[in-house]
Amino acid sequence: MIKLFKNIRRQLVNENKFGKYLRYAIGEIILVVVGILIALWINQKANYNEERNSEIAILIEIQSNLERDLIEINEDIAFMDSVNDGSHFIVHYLEHFDKPNSEFNHNVLKLRTTPHLNPNTSGYRLLVSKGVEIIQNDNLRQAISDHYESYYPYYLKYEQERIDFRIKYIESELLKYFSWTATNHTLWLGEYRITDHDYTLLKNEGTFYKLTQATKRENNLVQNRALRIKQNMIDLLSLLAKELSTKI
Repeated sequence: MIKLFKNIRRQLVNENKFGKYLRYAIGEIILVVVGILIALWINQKANYNEERNSEIAILIEIQSNLERDLIEINEDIAFMDSVNDGSHFIVHYLEHFDKPNSEFNHNVLKLRTTPHLNPNTSGYRLLVSKGVEIIQNDNLRQAISDHYESYYPYYLKYEQERIDFRIKYIESELLKYFSWTATNHTLWLGEYRITDHDYTLLKNEGTFYKLTQATKRENNLVQNRALRIKQNMIDLLSLLAKELSTKI
Protein backbone atom coordinates (compact mmCIF):
# COMPACT_ATOMS: atom_id res chain seq x y z
CA MET A 1 0.00 0.00 0.00
CA ILE A 2 2.82 2.40 0.91
CA LYS A 3 4.64 1.53 -2.31
CA LEU A 4 1.48 2.28 -4.30
CA PHE A 5 1.19 5.73 -2.68
CA LYS A 6 4.82 6.48 -3.50
CA ASN A 7 4.33 5.49 -7.14
CA ILE A 8 1.28 7.74 -7.46
CA ARG A 9 3.12 10.71 -5.92
CA ARG A 10 6.13 10.13 -8.19
CA GLN A 11 3.94 9.96 -11.28
CA LEU A 12 2.18 13.23 -10.41
CA VAL A 13 5.51 14.98 -9.82
CA ASN A 14 6.96 13.66 -13.10
CA GLU A 15 3.89 14.86 -14.96
CA ASN A 16 4.29 18.30 -13.32
CA LYS A 17 0.75 18.13 -11.95
CA PHE A 18 1.45 20.02 -8.75
CA GLY A 19 -2.21 20.90 -8.03
CA LYS A 20 -3.27 17.29 -8.27
CA TYR A 21 -0.23 16.26 -6.25
CA LEU A 22 -1.15 18.71 -3.48
CA ARG A 23 -4.74 17.50 -3.36
CA TYR A 24 -3.56 13.92 -3.33
CA ALA A 25 -1.07 14.61 -0.53
CA ILE A 26 -3.78 16.23 1.57
CA GLY A 27 -6.10 13.31 0.90
CA GLU A 28 -3.37 10.89 1.90
CA ILE A 29 -2.80 12.76 5.17
CA ILE A 30 -6.54 12.72 5.92
CA LEU A 31 -6.65 9.01 5.17
CA VAL A 32 -3.74 8.35 7.56
CA VAL A 33 -5.35 10.49 10.29
CA VAL A 34 -8.67 8.69 9.86
CA GLY A 35 -6.86 5.36 10.07
CA ILE A 36 -5.15 6.41 13.29
CA LEU A 37 -8.43 7.62 14.78
CA ILE A 38 -10.14 4.35 13.86
CA ALA A 39 -7.29 2.37 15.42
CA LEU A 40 -7.52 4.46 18.60
CA TRP A 41 -11.29 3.98 18.73
CA ILE A 42 -10.94 0.22 18.31
CA ASN A 43 -8.30 0.13 21.07
CA GLN A 44 -10.43 2.25 23.39
CA LYS A 45 -13.45 0.08 22.66
CA ALA A 46 -11.44 -3.05 23.47
CA ASN A 47 -10.18 -1.49 26.73
CA TYR A 48 -13.71 -0.42 27.63
CA ASN A 49 -15.09 -3.92 27.01
CA GLU A 50 -12.25 -5.41 29.05
CA GLU A 51 -13.01 -3.06 31.94
CA ARG A 52 -16.73 -3.88 31.79
CA ASN A 53 -15.99 -7.60 31.80
CA SER A 54 -13.67 -7.11 34.78
CA GLU A 55 -16.32 -5.05 36.55
CA ILE A 56 -18.94 -7.77 36.07
CA ALA A 57 -16.56 -10.49 37.27
CA ILE A 58 -15.68 -8.46 40.39
CA LEU A 59 -19.31 -7.69 41.19
CA ILE A 60 -20.22 -11.37 40.87
CA GLU A 61 -17.33 -12.30 43.17
CA ILE A 62 -18.41 -9.72 45.77
CA GLN A 63 -21.98 -10.99 45.47
CA SER A 64 -20.82 -14.55 46.12
CA ASN A 65 -18.73 -13.40 49.10
CA LEU A 66 -21.66 -11.57 50.64
CA GLU A 67 -24.00 -14.52 50.20
CA ARG A 68 -21.58 -16.69 52.17
CA ASP A 69 -21.13 -13.97 54.79
CA LEU A 70 -24.91 -13.75 55.14
CA ILE A 71 -25.13 -17.47 55.88
CA GLU A 72 -22.40 -17.14 58.50
CA ILE A 73 -23.88 -14.09 60.22
CA ASN A 74 -27.25 -15.85 60.46
CA GLU A 75 -25.53 -18.80 62.14
CA ASP A 76 -23.72 -16.41 64.49
CA ILE A 77 -26.97 -14.67 65.41
CA ALA A 78 -28.53 -18.06 66.18
CA PHE A 79 -25.58 -18.88 68.47
CA MET A 80 -26.00 -15.53 70.19
CA ASP A 81 -29.64 -16.41 70.82
CA SER A 82 -28.36 -19.52 72.60
CA VAL A 83 -26.01 -17.40 74.72
CA ASN A 84 -28.90 -15.13 75.71
CA ASP A 85 -31.10 -18.08 76.60
CA GLY A 86 -28.27 -19.73 78.51
CA SER A 87 -27.44 -16.58 80.46
CA HIS A 88 -31.08 -16.07 81.39
CA PHE A 89 -31.35 -19.69 82.55
CA ILE A 90 -28.18 -19.47 84.68
CA VAL A 91 -29.28 -16.26 86.44
CA HIS A 92 -32.70 -17.75 87.17
CA TYR A 93 -31.21 -21.04 88.34
CA LEU A 94 -28.74 -19.38 90.71
CA GLU A 95 -31.57 -17.38 92.20
CA HIS A 96 -33.81 -20.39 92.88
CA PHE A 97 -31.76 -23.60 93.24
CA ASP A 98 -29.12 -24.75 95.70
CA LYS A 99 -27.67 -27.66 93.74
CA PRO A 100 -26.51 -27.91 90.10
CA ASN A 101 -27.93 -30.26 87.49
CA SER A 102 -27.06 -31.29 83.93
CA GLU A 103 -29.15 -28.51 82.40
CA PHE A 104 -27.28 -25.92 84.45
CA ASN A 105 -23.96 -27.40 83.34
CA HIS A 106 -25.04 -27.36 79.70
CA ASN A 107 -26.06 -23.71 79.81
CA VAL A 108 -22.79 -22.73 81.50
CA LEU A 109 -21.07 -24.06 78.39
CA LYS A 110 -22.83 -21.39 76.33
CA LEU A 111 -21.00 -18.63 78.19
CA ARG A 112 -17.86 -19.55 76.27
CA THR A 113 -19.63 -19.16 72.93
CA THR A 114 -18.27 -16.16 71.05
CA PRO A 115 -19.14 -16.62 67.35
CA HIS A 116 -16.79 -14.67 65.14
CA LEU A 117 -17.50 -13.52 61.60
CA ASN A 118 -14.72 -14.21 59.13
CA PRO A 119 -15.70 -12.07 56.11
CA ASN A 120 -14.99 -13.33 52.62
CA THR A 121 -13.12 -10.47 50.96
CA SER A 122 -11.63 -11.95 47.79
CA GLY A 123 -13.93 -9.89 45.58
CA TYR A 124 -13.18 -6.64 47.37
CA ARG A 125 -9.43 -7.30 47.32
CA LEU A 126 -9.67 -7.87 43.57
CA LEU A 127 -11.61 -4.61 43.21
CA VAL A 128 -8.94 -2.68 45.10
CA SER A 129 -6.19 -4.21 42.96
CA LYS A 130 -8.01 -3.15 39.78
CA GLY A 131 -9.03 0.24 41.15
CA VAL A 132 -12.44 0.98 42.69
CA GLU A 133 -13.15 3.45 39.87
CA ILE A 134 -13.76 0.45 37.61
CA ILE A 135 -17.30 0.37 39.07
CA GLN A 136 -19.34 2.83 37.05
CA ASN A 137 -22.26 3.18 39.46
CA ASP A 138 -21.21 5.82 42.00
CA ASN A 139 -23.76 4.77 44.63
CA LEU A 140 -22.80 1.09 44.36
CA ARG A 141 -19.08 1.89 44.48
CA GLN A 142 -19.57 3.95 47.65
CA ALA A 143 -21.77 1.28 49.24
CA ILE A 144 -19.16 -1.42 48.62
CA SER A 145 -16.34 0.73 50.01
CA ASP A 146 -18.38 1.63 53.09
CA HIS A 147 -19.25 -2.00 53.75
CA TYR A 148 -15.71 -3.33 53.59
CA GLU A 149 -13.80 -0.32 54.91
CA SER A 150 -16.20 0.83 57.65
CA TYR A 151 -19.02 -1.56 58.53
CA TYR A 152 -17.01 -4.79 58.72
CA PRO A 153 -14.10 -3.34 60.75
CA TYR A 154 -16.57 -1.62 63.10
CA TYR A 155 -18.47 -4.85 63.70
CA LEU A 156 -15.34 -6.96 64.12
CA LYS A 157 -14.13 -4.49 66.75
CA TYR A 158 -17.21 -5.24 68.86
CA GLU A 159 -16.70 -8.96 68.37
CA GLN A 160 -13.11 -8.71 69.55
CA GLU A 161 -14.16 -6.77 72.66
CA ARG A 162 -16.58 -9.58 73.54
CA ILE A 163 -13.84 -12.19 73.01
CA ASP A 164 -11.49 -10.20 75.21
CA PHE A 165 -14.18 -9.99 77.89
CA ARG A 166 -14.64 -13.77 77.84
CA ILE A 167 -10.91 -14.43 78.05
CA LYS A 168 -10.30 -11.90 80.80
CA TYR A 169 -13.27 -12.62 83.06
CA ILE A 170 -15.32 -15.70 82.11
CA GLU A 171 -12.49 -18.17 81.52
CA SER A 172 -10.97 -17.64 84.96
CA GLU A 173 -14.31 -18.22 86.69
CA LEU A 174 -14.94 -21.39 84.72
CA LEU A 175 -11.49 -22.74 85.61
CA LYS A 176 -12.06 -21.83 89.24
CA TYR A 177 -15.30 -23.74 89.75
CA PHE A 178 -15.87 -26.14 86.84
CA SER A 179 -14.19 -29.16 85.29
CA TRP A 180 -14.23 -29.79 81.55
CA THR A 181 -15.32 -33.10 80.07
CA ALA A 182 -15.04 -33.92 76.37
CA THR A 183 -18.12 -35.36 74.67
CA ASN A 184 -19.15 -36.57 71.23
CA HIS A 185 -21.61 -33.73 70.81
CA THR A 186 -21.05 -32.42 67.27
CA LEU A 187 -21.82 -28.80 68.23
CA TRP A 188 -20.39 -28.25 71.72
CA LEU A 189 -17.71 -30.98 71.84
CA GLY A 190 -17.79 -31.09 75.61
CA GLU A 191 -19.44 -29.86 78.79
CA TYR A 192 -18.66 -28.19 82.09
CA ARG A 193 -19.44 -29.90 85.36
CA ILE A 194 -19.48 -28.52 88.89
CA THR A 195 -19.65 -30.31 92.25
CA ASP A 196 -22.29 -29.47 94.83
CA HIS A 197 -19.60 -27.99 97.03
CA ASP A 198 -18.18 -25.74 94.31
CA TYR A 199 -21.67 -24.70 93.27
CA THR A 200 -22.35 -23.50 96.80
CA LEU A 201 -19.08 -21.55 96.80
CA LEU A 202 -19.85 -20.06 93.38
CA LYS A 203 -23.32 -19.02 94.43
CA ASN A 204 -22.27 -17.48 97.74
CA GLU A 205 -19.29 -15.64 96.24
CA GLY A 206 -21.57 -13.92 93.70
CA THR A 207 -19.02 -13.01 91.01
CA PHE A 208 -20.20 -15.65 88.56
CA TYR A 209 -23.76 -14.38 88.85
CA LYS A 210 -22.66 -10.84 87.97
CA LEU A 211 -20.44 -12.04 85.13
CA THR A 212 -23.32 -14.02 83.64
CA GLN A 213 -25.44 -10.87 83.57
CA ALA A 214 -22.53 -8.94 82.04
CA THR A 215 -22.07 -11.67 79.43
CA LYS A 216 -25.68 -11.28 78.38
CA ARG A 217 -25.25 -7.52 78.04
CA GLU A 218 -22.08 -7.95 75.97
CA ASN A 219 -23.77 -10.58 73.84
CA ASN A 220 -26.85 -8.41 73.24
CA LEU A 221 -24.64 -5.51 72.21
CA VAL A 222 -22.79 -7.62 69.63
CA GLN A 223 -26.01 -9.23 68.44
CA ASN A 224 -27.56 -5.83 67.76
CA ARG A 225 -24.50 -4.97 65.68
CA ALA A 226 -24.76 -8.32 63.93
CA LEU A 227 -28.35 -7.59 62.96
CA ARG A 228 -27.22 -4.25 61.53
CA ILE A 229 -24.38 -5.77 59.54
CA LYS A 230 -26.80 -8.43 58.29
CA GLN A 231 -29.11 -5.70 56.99
CA ASN A 232 -26.13 -3.99 55.35
CA MET A 233 -25.35 -7.27 53.57
CA ILE A 234 -28.93 -7.61 52.37
CA ASP A 235 -29.04 -4.01 51.12
CA LEU A 236 -25.72 -4.36 49.30
CA LEU A 237 -26.78 -7.67 47.73
CA SER A 238 -29.90 -5.93 46.45
CA LEU A 239 -27.81 -3.16 44.87
CA LEU A 240 -25.48 -5.73 43.30
CA ALA A 241 -28.36 -7.75 41.87
CA LYS A 242 -29.91 -4.61 40.38
CA GLU A 243 -26.62 -3.50 38.82
CA LEU A 244 -25.76 -6.92 37.41
CA SER A 245 -29.22 -7.22 35.86
CA THR A 246 -28.34 -4.22 33.66
CA LYS A 247 -24.94 -5.60 32.64
CA ILE A 248 -25.42 -9.31 32.04
